[in-house]
Amino acid sequence: MTHDGPLSAAQERAHPAMQQDFQSDRWLSFALRAGLIALFFWMVKGLLVPVLLGGLVALLVSPLQRRLAPRLGRFRQFAPAISTVGVIILVCIPLAVIIIEASASISRFFARDWSNTIERVEGLLNDGRITGLLNRAGLSGDDVRTYVSNLFERVGSSIAGFAGGMVAAVPQTIVDAFLFIVGLYYLLRDGGLLLRWLLTQSPFRNEETDVLFASIQDTVHGAVLGLLATAAVQGTLTTIALFACKVPGAFLLGLLATLLSLVPMIGTTPVTLGAAVYLFVVGRIGAGIGMCAAAVLIGLSDNVIRPWVQSSHGGMHPLIALLAIFGGLELFGAAGIFIGPVVAAIVLWAVDTRAGISGSGLPLGPHTSQPPPSMTSRPPPASRPPPTSRPPV
Repeated sequence: MTHDGPLSAAQERAHPAMQQDFQSDRWLSFALRAGLIALFFWMVKGLLVPVLLGGLVALLVSPLQRRLAPRLGRFRQFAPAISTVGVIILVCIPLAVIIIEASASISRFFARDWSNTIERVEGLLNDGRITGLLNRAGLSGDDVRTYVSNLFERVGSSIAGFAGGMVAAVPQTIVDAFLFIVGLYYLLRDGGLLLRWLLTQSPFRNEETDVLFASIQDTVHGAVLGLLATAAVQGTLTTIALFACKVPGAFLLGLLATLLSLVPMIGTTPVTLGAAVYLFVVGRIGAGIGMCAAAVLIGLSDNVIRPWVQSSHGGMHPLIALLAIFGGLELFGAAGIFIGPVVAAIVLWAVDTRAGISGSGLPLGPHTSQPPPSMTSRPPPASRPPPTSRPPV
């Protein structure tokens, strides 16, 4: 009993040191785990894009799989495999055929002998009317002929480099397709378990996590609807332009343009520019110029329709949707059309959650229903408490 005082004093002196050691161990453990996670993601950073794209497709296909599974009865465990095969047959194979056929058509078109075409263009430039127009514009026929010859050479070399790059990218494309299919299958099969695990590990409230997942799902649906709407509008505009310029096979070419507009970074350009070149070759200069103007307008329509549909469906501001699409294309390639808006939705969710904590909504966020208050508006006066009655003196 006589040692209680000294022991308590020793424990009090040792307590700060023990707490400091505990804090050091906790930070060391956190740094080690963060380093291992960063090392893993750095190791697989080149393989994440097809897996993420497979996850987004799985998010779209999962409602259909939930309807399919009860109908399979005791074979319901095969629902993810059947859904994956369906996506491959209905989406992947047609898209691959369109890309391969479009690339082969472009290569064949520009690999042909253009000497007769160049001679015909030079003959058109020697026409008195064309020469008069060029002189009024301050240009000479020799300069234009030299420019046209150099243009055909540059286009031919660019197409050859593009074809060579596609051939060189075939092995990586096969690997990406394999990772996409595998990621799609496993996320269809185990996506529910992953979602429940994320809910248990999320540091946010359940309501905030539900809003995040709903925002991602709406954004993916908006991206798909934007792609389909852009294809429909661009295909219709291309068909109208082809009929207006009296290009042979306008309906089939318009249908091809609609299918090509589903392919990111290709679009309707092969059809519209090919039709313009044809019109110039056959001597229909006015129709060729009109087709070039239509090609520019049709290409720009993508930058209006896709962000508008994305913002109207997912609640994202059109400016942010436009920046997300272009930024996603720059960082992730063709898959950035889907991944870019998802990243933007997550960022907006994070900012909007922080703004909700401070009591002010985000004016550009997906959940804004009221306009921001005016800079000149004054807050309402604070209510005063009712006066208390004084006792009589």
